[in-house]
Amino acid sequence: MHFDVVHAADPRFLGGTSSALRAELKAARQCEVSCGLLPFLGQRTRELGVFDTRTAATIEQSNAVWLTGSEEATCDILLAHHPAVFERMPSSPVRIRPRRVVCVVHHPLFDGNRVPQYDLTVVGRVLDRLFGVPVAFAPVGPKVRSQFNSIGTESPPLLRHDLYNMVDAAEWALPERSAPAGIASLGRHTRGDPAKWPSSADDLRAAYPDAPNFAIKVLGGVPEPIQPWIGSNWQISPFAQSSVPDFLRRLDFYVYFHSRQWVEAFGVCIAEAMASGLVTVLDPSFESLFEDGAVYCNIVETRSVIERLIASPSTYLQQSNAAKELVRRKFAIDQYPQRMARLYDDLELRRPSWLENSRTVGSGCSPGKTAESVTPESAPRRVGKKRRVLLVATNGIGLGHITRLMAIAERLPDDMDPIFFTRSAGSALAHARGHAVDYTPSGLAIGVTDESWNRAYAQELVTAVEAFDASAVVFDGNRPFPGLIAVAECRRDLAWIWIRRALWRLSHNFEPGVQDIFDMVIEPGEFAHDEDHGPTRDMPGAVAVPPVLLLDPGSGLPRREAAAKLGVNPDRFTVAVQLGSQRNFDLEDLPSLIFADLARRNVQTVQVLNPLAPPPKQEWPSVLRTSVYPLAECASAIDLLVTTAGYNSFHESILGGIPSIFVPNQAPEMDDQQLRAVYAQTAGLGLCLRYSESDRVTTTLDLALSDAFRTEVRRRLGRLNFVNGAAMAAKAVEQLVFSIRADRPLHAAIARM
Repeated sequence: MHFDVVHAADPRFLGGTSSALRAELKAARQCEVSCGLLPFLGQRTRELGVFDTRTAATIEQSNAVWLTGSEEATCDILLAHHPAVFERMPSSPVRIRPRRVVCVVHHPLFDGNRVPQYDLTVVGRVLDRLFGVPVAFAPVGPKVRSQFNSIGTESPPLLRHDLYNMVDAAEWALPERSAPAGIASLGRHTRGDPAKWPSSADDLRAAYPDAPNFAIKVLGGVPEPIQPWIGSNWQISPFAQSSVPDFLRRLDFYVYFHSRQWVEAFGVCIAEAMASGLVTVLDPSFESLFEDGAVYCNIVETRSVIERLIASPSTYLQQSNAAKELVRRKFAIDQYPQRMARLYDDLELRRPSWLENSRTVGSGCSPGKTAESVTPESAPRRVGKKRRVLLVATNGIGLGHITRLMAIAERLPDDMDPIFFTRSAGSALAHARGHAVDYTPSGLAIGVTDESWNRAYAQELVTAVEAFDASAVVFDGNRPFPGLIAVAECRRDLAWIWIRRALWRLSHNFEPGVQDIFDMVIEPGEFAHDEDHGPTRDMPGAVAVPPVLLLDPGSGLPRREAAAKLGVNPDRFTVAVQLGSQRNFDLEDLPSLIFADLARRNVQTVQVLNPLAPPPKQEWPSVLRTSVYPLAECASAIDLLVTTAGYNSFHESILGGIPSIFVPNQAPEMDDQQLRAVYAQTAGLGLCLRYSESDRVTTTLDLALSDAFRTEVRRRLGRLNFVNGAAMAAKAVEQLVFSIRADRPLHAAIARM
């Protein structure tokens, strides 16, 4: 394979670097340039592997081939985005061979106090040795170039031209603006980083005057240190990318000043504001980059400059048009052919045919194709060998752990091969759904001590990792056990992921250090999250996804097919009772009371046996009996469900729109099922019936079987918006597994047995 350009970048970044990458990928697609993407996870972050959502969407929509480093490929130019990403060598070689490497310097070498932001020499050496070709550095603007010039003879080779960030001007196009006639709205959208804001109260109030003729609007929040300085005329909104164009439309002036301790390498937010036609007021240090597209002044002059522009509508309109024209001429992705032509010339590389056909400024893209290039029509999403993932489910009381892993496994891409390595008694269910399963019995099942079982388990897990050539281990369980931890500590070359559900009890002990063993912690969403005050509630570093379900609500069988699977009459009102395995919690007389009460009513009752449950102690002649997994597949045939409040059964009921009575398992080692059940009852989405409330069985069933109750529950359930978090969890696993890892020092990232 040969590519014109390969982008090596860390797609997790949330700021200007990712905005620049998205513009690069859009431009490459627009011009039909053969393009590769090498996700390169550099700096360690708590949410390791999770790409910025906007960047992930752009990758999906682009024509770029997702490279993993193991492919034999060549390219003309490899653009390595952001120097700090490349301060460490990855633990595996990258087999891409570029003709030249360009490190795009999206971040200044020093901050405003001359403190180095990364080791430039190490970055150059890593890139040189990783790819085996000369490395040049490309400043994204004049401020960065001046810093290179300030280090004199120690400066590495620079491109002759700055490689400006690009913006898609079409995204920000708005109708022609006019000067405000009444209160003027001025503001900005930016991250809540104190360095991005004026560093004193006087400066902040000078930039954003607390005056009745001004409304200050901010999108993205205000850092805590400067909140005491804001005026009474401020309107602050949380950041959401979808709201940025509308936010800019409602401004009259874009005012951007930052701390004296900061150096802005480029300023994508500024370029976006100018592309929308906003009259932009900046510090004079930006003038060499944004030229006549903005108005420049010292921060204390901001108010007088804005008032002069308000007083002259023609000048305001002229400046608004100048802003849009500057972006079109200098930063728009339509300028991509000319930009790439300069880059090829700076690197003394022969221009590809598509560039030879795009010499005229503004002519757009007229791509040519070469025989050896990967063309957009033929580009696969990803190439290279499959990656195997071991899915490790602990032996829970029910089926929650292995069911969540199946939900994720069934949404992994085709080039990921999930293998269940589990001690769950539900392993046969995974096998029945077509999954490869390697079953290891628990210590309790074979009657050995925990210590000896963990020693044996560690050896079994290491053997499985090596035999299957696994790239990752995904564990779903409440507490990682010693055998798993022992292998994780020595096989740091693998990706280790913990699926950890929420709603722990307040009394549960949680050791925060165990989380550090994993590269990623994914927390399935909890409907009762607002009332979760357990030890994991505010743990930093977890990747939160919506509730994880095996089946998407509404994707089950039609009523008649579902009824046939349950063995019930589809034309009769059906109550299904599924009260879990009861292996660690005896519901005592409650099931008998429920079945006896239902037998007196004109309803059809089916007892759904949990596959892990022991044989029932009693049979009821009028009650049908079956074993169905997953029960959610038959939701359309169930008019009322009596079930436990375990994670899976609860969320399948709530999000599947099934009126339910929740019977919590109140064993002390379980998650807080009573809290879930009470939350649903208070929210009008179900009823709670505890095992000790035998005197409430009849009144609870009276209410649950009433038309008014079930109609209201269905109405409320119908208002819920739901996205299955299983797909998002699978995407997070995919992103981590198929990225180059250089987030740790090499000595801490290799296997040591």
